Amino acid sequence: MKFRNIILGNYREKVVSDIISKEISHLGNLRSKKIIKIIDYGSGYNPIVIKKFIKKLSKKYKKKKIKAWCFDYYNQKQIALMNKQKNIKFFHISDLNHKNFGTFDFCLLIDVLHHIGIENGNKKIYKIIKKLKKKSKFIFIKDHFQYGFLTNFLLILMDFFGNYSDGVKIPNIYFSKYTFDELIYRLKLFEIKRINNKSYYKWYWLFINMKKLQFISILK
Repeated sequence: MKFRNIILGNYREKVVSDIISKEISHLGNLRSKKIIKIIDYGSGYNPIVIKKFIKKLSKKYKKKKIKAWCFDYYNQKQIALMNKQKNIKFFHISDLNHKNFGTFDFCLLIDVLHHIGIENGNKKIYKIIKKLKKKSKFIFIKDHFQYGFLTNFLLILMDFFGNYSDGVKIPNIYFSKYTFDELIYRLKLFEIKRINNKSYYKWYWLFINMKKLQFISILK
């Protein structure tokens, strides 16, 4: 995480939060709600996207409470430390099965799914999204597409430099357009929009800035 922040800064997180906050304003009847509830699944140890995202929504919907529930493999010490933040609550990922959080307006899965295990036929991913689908009105998935050996190698390299210090599993394979389309079809989700023509890194990062490698899918 430290290495990634030094080299890449928070540019990617800003772009992602900008896109999602803009798209959310077109979904649901948010102005009639007193509280906008968001779940961030696999939020990580420094969830910059959700922080920026809440800040943007709070400016747009000034009279609303914007609250986020973040889930990951945190220990109790980490949860106690992180839960000092305003409007964001952190939980161990297993709490989602054992506690009643009600339903959420939006679910965020930001560069999480490929770490779960695409190589096993998306079985774990299918199970997780099926559970989140029951709890959320809209789901935002930010992830990667590979197109062959070279793009696969490039994505693995990006993941290694971005995540090795956090002990995150580096995948061997990523979504193709076909496997992702098949997944959302099996889950009986409707894709409202797919955004895949954006740069998530500054222009001088050349190959890792290839627009076709990144996508955001908005699902209902």
